[in-house]
Amino acid sequence: MLAPTKLLAILFLFVLCNARASTNTSEITDMWWNPAESGWGVNIILQNSVVFATFFVYDTNHNPVWYTAPLYKQGSAFVWSGALYATNGPWFGGPFPPGVATISQAGTATFSVQALNQATLAYSVGGVPVIKTVQRQTWATENYTGTYAGGYSIRLTGCVPSSLNGIQEVAGLLTVSQTGASVSMAAIAVGSNCSFSGTYTQTGKLGDVQGNYSCTGGTVGTFDAFEMTPTISGFTARITGQNQYCHWSGYFGGISRAQ
Repeated sequence: MLAPTKLLAILFLFVLCNARASTNTSEITDMWWNPAESGWGVNIILQNSVVFATFFVYDTNHNPVWYTAPLYKQGSAFVWSGALYATNGPWFGGPFPPGVATISQAGTATFSVQALNQATLAYSVGGVPVIKTVQRQTWATENYTGTYAGGYSIRLTGCVPSSLNGIQEVAGLLTVSQTGASVSMAAIAVGSNCSFSGTYTQTGKLGDVQGNYSCTGGTVGTFDAFEMTPTISGFTARITGQNQYCHWSGYFGGISRAQ
């Protein structure tokens, strides 16, 4: 795995072929806030190319107000924009009669992503413009310890010799052991075993492991597995790295083995 030899395997490759099926951008679904302004924030939910944003902010009398915004992706940029709405309805502790809730456009909103953990939120309400720098809010650290059926699909570039350039796809078993910020992984595929070790960080719902790896056959290098996203079914990630032969990047992950 991640060795310079071209390995072929079909086991579990459907995991990787569908790595981008749920959205067509990096995952931005998260709770976003400005840590210097604790007390307000925006929930961002991404479905395919559409964002639904919910704001918890306050009016001029410091009373909480409720705004929502369906935002639509603008071309190839990591920018979503659309109308912002104010919603009102009956008291939460009583019945919810049909037709009582009201909704009206209060302004517009734009969510622009500069990096996986940095975005600009610009919106206006009643002609009052607001521009905020926000980041993901982290509540808990995920633990990826387990055994997975999975693999990777990567593109190798800048290789010496150049005959190694191209796409490499491998599948097999992946075991992950995580203790705090320390992560070790062992990948066993047809004709190749690789060991990875690195340091884990959590940013909002996404994980990142950076470290070193080595494979049978003598391949050694560094790697960064980022945008790690776990579910009850397994996990997916983007991955990039460098060894003594090539630079490479692509997709990595696995499905949890049935219990």
